[in-house]
Amino acid sequence: NMIETGKLSPQKLVGRRISLEEAPAALMNMDRFEGIGISVITIFA
Repeated sequence: NMIETGKLSPQKLVGRRISLEEAPAALMNMDRFEGIGISVITIFA
């Protein structure tokens, strides 16, 4: 597949890693486009 062969690098799409606590504010500010890439929730505690 494309990820295994190195043709696609999904990690390059991630702009920020945020906590679950930060998610509501990130959702409210989605229309501001303050960075490049997507925000991914990686901290759940």
